[in-house]
Amino acid sequence: MGPIGLISSLRPQSPITNPLFTNHQSPLTPPSPMHRASALLLSALFLISFLEPGVAAGSQPSPTSDDINDLLGYLTGSYFLIGKELDGEKTFLGKVIINRKGTRLQILRTVNGTTVEGVGRIEVAPLASSRVLRIRFKSGNSSFEGTYLYHSDLDNYPRITGYLYKVNPKTGVPIETKKPGLETLFPEAPLKQAE
Repeated sequence: MGPIGLISSLRPQSPITNPLFTNHQSPLTPPSPMHRASALLLSALFLISFLEPGVAAGSQPSPTSDDINDLLGYLTGSYFLIGKELDGEKTFLGKVIINRKGTRLQILRTVNGTTVEGVGRIEVAPLASSRVLRIRFKSGNSSFEGTYLYHSDLDNYPRITGYLYKVNPKTGVPIETKKPGLETLFPEAPLKQAE
């Protein structure tokens, strides 16, 4: 056999004439609609498995009575308060004591030797669809509201941070401000249960 015959015998055969593919589908045949649908379904299930619970279904974190009981018990205690004044730059230190009263929280907030009492509730923030601690209280002739996020610190104690703003005392609607108050509550460690 000459060099040309040797080269032509090494040339790959067509899938149709190649004996390896005689009983199988050709690799050049496009996938069937059933194969495409299966691949799409598996891909969608794979992506959904990585989403947080409730995100795929579009559910909002509406608190159940068990959730509320757990959260109220978790947040109860005595905290150190560090903050920045509303509409100012001055910082302050204080103390907050959170007591459970049924399905809400009693807040005792002491800053500069003055203690005010407020009410705290677990609510769902409408735009973020997240649960927040909302605290409302009065000081003098002014009404205030704070919206706080809470999470566990490295010792599994609650850490509470949020914005403080004035509200219209008649309507309860927040008054627009360019400089809201900023507050962080650090638990006394070990967390002392309020009395």
